[in-house]
Amino acid sequence: MKGILAWWSGRVRLRVPGRLCDWIALIALIALCSVWTGVMPQDVAVDAPDFSGVWLATSPRSAGGENRPALTPGAQADLDAFDPLDDPVIRCVPPGFPRSGLIIYPFEIVQADELVVFLYESFGMVRRIYMDGRELPDYLPPAISGYSTGRWDGDELVVETTGVAPGLLSGGGIRQYGDVSVIERYRVVNEGRGLEADVTITAPETFVEPWSRSFTWELDAEGMIFESICDPEDRRF
Repeated sequence: MKGILAWWSGRVRLRVPGRLCDWIALIALIALCSVWTGVMPQDVAVDAPDFSGVWLATSPRSAGGENRPALTPGAQADLDAFDPLDDPVIRCVPPGFPRSGLIIYPFEIVQADELVVFLYESFGMVRRIYMDGRELPDYLPPAISGYSTGRWDGDELVVETTGVAPGLLSGGGIRQYGDVSVIERYRVVNEGRGLEADVTITAPETFVEPWSRSFTWELDAEGMIFESICDPEDRRF
């Protein structure tokens, strides 16, 4: 490599005096090496759209919504036997994902280059979406919010969530058994005043096929989320 640099420097010095020739030689060498190795300059990255802000739901959130796939026999049996008083939410236990994403209450998105955070008003729940290309570590135990990674697909934020602990998919008694995975595709619309998402829930032990749904929100430009307090001793709960 030093020989090539010296050769280029010698060729350039025939035309350009001074230290400028060294810079020209170096640039020429980098270009030449790029051709040899097949490494071409990458396209300039487009700035990611801004998802930051407080978002208010404008679409239904019922887990019994239309187009819900049929339940497996085991999931149907659990649904038939479900007692609403067995819902952990009654004891102020936060609902797991993706149930938490179906809740009608506001949520806030905080966006950075390598991390997007969803802050839910309900139960003060937090979802961290890692944008740095990492994968789910083997040593992490299942969590109620799972483990989420994200990437950009054009102007869409694509979030994949796995590692979710078993729990209820709805307050009506539909369960997931720890095999659930979720893909969410978010996009801002209406000049940043609206948010849309296409969500696909795959839970082989619960549904006979994946369940795809769509949701919408509107930006509350001056809004904020409030502290959520749940006291199991309060008679109202």
